[in-house]
Amino acid sequence: MSKIYRRSTLVKNTKSKKDKNRKRSVIMNFRVSPEEKELIDKRIELSGLGRADYFIESCMYQKLLVKGNIKTFDAIRETVKDINDKLIGLASVDELDERTLESLRMVLEILDRVFASEGK
Repeated sequence: MSKIYRRSTLVKNTKSKKDKNRKRSVIMNFRVSPEEKELIDKRIELSGLGRADYFIESCMYQKLLVKGNIKTFDAIRETVKDINDKLIGLASVDELDERTLESLRMVLEILDRVFASEGK
């Protein structure tokens, strides 16, 4: 009897999905209704992006409606305090790390929307 050879496409991948060196090693989950799932799936299909890329793009770069409440303002206050503490210890703004700059950008964007909506 002759040997059976596996196609190269059937050879197991040597990298495990649980590999700690993966760029995206954190999983995020959320629940939706069946109707919301259908709508989201249709948007993903129309976007031409993969599911993961679609969700990352949506969460990171879409404009959101922020509803101001005490919890929101407390989080903003704490973030501004953290940014202030980091700024005090620096000789130059160029020394700010990317995470702090992103936090500052988010706070300013939220406050801009709050004050822009008050003027309407």
